[in-house]
Amino acid sequence: MRYLVFLFAFSLHAFSLRSQSADSIIAQLKSINQVVANKSCDKQGLPVISNRAMNIFLADKTGYLSERSDLSLFTNYVTFNSVDGKLTINHNFQKATGIDEPIRKLFSVGISTNVANGFAAGFPDKIFENELGLTLNYKWLGAVKTHCDDPIRQLRKKQSMDALRAAIVHSLEIEMKQKEADFNKVVDKIDNTNIPGQNPAIAKALMQQNFYQNLADEYAEKFAMLQAETLTRTNNFKRITMGWTSATAYVPLAFPSYTTASSLTASFSEKHPYPLALTLSHTRLWESAKTGRLFATLGSTLLFSNSKLSYGLERMSLTDYKNLGGTDTIRLAAIKNEQVYIGAFKNFLSASFNARIVYFPAASHIGISFLLEQSTGGYKLLNGRLGIPIVLINSKKTPATNIEFQVLFFDMNGKMAVDKKRGNKTAIGVNIGIPFSRLMF
Repeated sequence: MRYLVFLFAFSLHAFSLRSQSADSIIAQLKSINQVVANKSCDKQGLPVISNRAMNIFLADKTGYLSERSDLSLFTNYVTFNSVDGKLTINHNFQKATGIDEPIRKLFSVGISTNVANGFAAGFPDKIFENELGLTLNYKWLGAVKTHCDDPIRQLRKKQSMDALRAAIVHSLEIEMKQKEADFNKVVDKIDNTNIPGQNPAIAKALMQQNFYQNLADEYAEKFAMLQAETLTRTNNFKRITMGWTSATAYVPLAFPSYTTASSLTASFSEKHPYPLALTLSHTRLWESAKTGRLFATLGSTLLFSNSKLSYGLERMSLTDYKNLGGTDTIRLAAIKNEQVYIGAFKNFLSASFNARIVYFPAASHIGISFLLEQSTGGYKLLNGRLGIPIVLINSKKTPATNIEFQVLFFDMNGKMAVDKKRGNKTAIGVNIGIPFSRLMF
């Protein structure tokens, strides 16, 4: 009885394997191709490549990766900010949905830590130091639209892509047929001596299952890759637009305490802040074949801030504290960080709003960026940033690393309460973003 059940199960399995073949995989690719070829210009645009191919195309176009909340369509990515000394390692979680589906959402988790000093010496103080935190980020990606403002010219580009995409399908069909024939020759040569103790039919069925699954995955990816490469090479589009909304929560896991005193004659105490931060932003991307690429971002951050983070305390070294007549000399020997803060320490909520523009000319990997950030609440600083982003290309001619050299303008409106005489209010910084591992199809 057990033997009959096994034979029945194996028969069903063998039937399902017969339905999986190079022909069925090719039919799937042809079906995807036909869906794109049959579409015409409407309010949703005129698609010229499949959804999965557009995921890959956008992974290159969103290669501008400067901050931990920026969009990356790779499984993992690293960002480093020299201004606050933070290194963040992020991992995207996304399961594939269907053979040709657009990416609609991404959830990422990151670990952030300080690996260098914060602000330059000319700035009044480091914002964060000796910190370890958890970053949780969720992104909602909007629909991608390929614009066809000039229907006649766009139709010619569409027809060109249809022809090139059909050629891709047929070339992949030839490759798959050859691989299938080579595989069948190998399987036919396997006998009992090669797999002692096994049923040859069952062993061959397992090999076929593994072969066709790998074949389907390989050529679905290859079909998408070749489409994206073709669109990049030919620029057979007028303009492609998309947008995404990002919500980020930064949760400090370890954060330093501050040694503070309300005045030079008051006793020191340890203050333990908890600078949880919540950020919401929206970014629009315009990719034009003629004028280049433009990112525009509006964002806001809510920070559980305090007097130290808002520059409301005066920082001084232990030597300065003694020279200025500080009286709590008993605690001086126990202070390990060699600096103290004088002033009234308070915790409060602080919000900031920022706007960022990034532009890359057509066919250029060097761009320019501008950022303005206005803080509210306990302090109303206006900060600015001018950047030169450079996207480095790897051997596959895809973005591998983004390096942005920056000039930072701190407290542009002169609102800082203390330390106004400490150095200038400009500094040089650099942001680095590195995507790696596989693409999020």
